[in-house]
Amino acid sequence: MLSAAAALEGALEESGPGGTGELRHSLGFTASPCRTRGSGQKNSRRKRDLVLSKLVHNVHNHITNDKRFNGSESIKSSWNISVVKFLLEKLKQELMTSPHNYTDKELKGACVAYFLTKRREYRNSLNPFKGLKEKEEKKLRSRRYRLFANRSSIMRHFGPEDQCLWKDVTEELMSDEEDSLNEPGVWVARPPRFRAQRLTELCYHLDANSKHGTKANRVYGPPSDRLPSAEAQLLPPELYNPNFQEEEDEGGDGNGPVSLSFDQSHKTCCPDLNSFIEIKVEKDE
Repeated sequence: MLSAAAALEGALEESGPGGTGELRHSLGFTASPCRTRGSGQKNSRRKRDLVLSKLVHNVHNHITNDKRFNGSESIKSSWNISVVKFLLEKLKQELMTSPHNYTDKELKGACVAYFLTKRREYRNSLNPFKGLKEKEEKKLRSRRYRLFANRSSIMRHFGPEDQCLWKDVTEELMSDEEDSLNEPGVWVARPPRFRAQRLTELCYHLDANSKHGTKANRVYGPPSDRLPSAEAQLLPPELYNPNFQEEEDEGGDGNGPVSLSFDQSHKTCCPDLNSFIEIKVEKDE
């Protein structure tokens, strides 16, 4: 987003506030208290300002606005530059009576961020399968974070040795909880292939000590096909198994379909492997 915003610096001219302010009243936008901004704060990793993002969204999509981003064109196209200019002018009008003191750079950055959203929507419309894949990956990632948070909350009841092991664990080491193809509402937990056995056993004990008890809507399946990230490969061997591919090759059918032998061997290591995690199936971000 920063590179796209930088490309606009030479193309955009400052727009005066002006205007009648009618859009502000029709949007019904209410500003929240101003967020403090330190002079030494970095912009490169700044979290999205939800107030400003909502305002850009409302102005851009207002029923009276016919100047909207064209996702098929570059941000530097004449049309999209004119849209940014229009948004900047309207945003300044909206913020005239607001306690917020956004800089021009922050306003432009919010406009560019929204353009990137519209461009992503356009590209997904050209390749709907890619869009569905990204949505599925986001859903699985959200479930991993939820599972990681649940287990982390239980860890305080464990000993110092287990807590020391857990301190370097990330959500990437959690299982992928996929929707069952055969049973609606059932999640199939597929542990990452690269997770070390010691951590797998600790995850089982965390689940077994959960106050939520067993859940019938979560069952265990074969290991996930997900590959480790570069960050995961730097984790200690107690968490990351660097030889997982060699061990799969020796096993022969590591990537094959689920078989009875898999279920039996998995239950031998971790008996009664139903879910011990409270899961709300009806909602996913």
